[in-house]
Amino acid sequence: MRRGVLCGCVLLMACGARAAAAGGPLIPELVFLTRQGCVQTDTMRTRFDEALTLLGRLKDYTVIDADTLPENDPRRGYGTPTLLYKNVDLFGMPEPPVTKDAPT
Repeated sequence: MRRGVLCGCVLLMACGARAAAAGGPLIPELVFLTRQGCVQTDTMRTRFDEALTLLGRLKDYTVIDADTLPENDPRRGYGTPTLLYKNVDLFGMPEPPVTKDAPT
């Protein structure tokens, strides 16, 4: 899992550099998507924070409980934990179809 988080952070850095070159913000729009009872959330969040620190980045992201999102929000369909940059999964998972049920 640690390698995946570091790979995601490298992708994040590339996205941030691209946004900065285009005159956009230096801090990307990051979302850490989770839900209550997700057994991997603590580990993933700790490793993500470590990776951001290692890269000299602020831990500037929003944590969202997917179960609190409206039923028509496609982010409810992601497995958790998930890292999103501008509503796109950092690891390439396509946006799930809108469903009111949480993934299993």
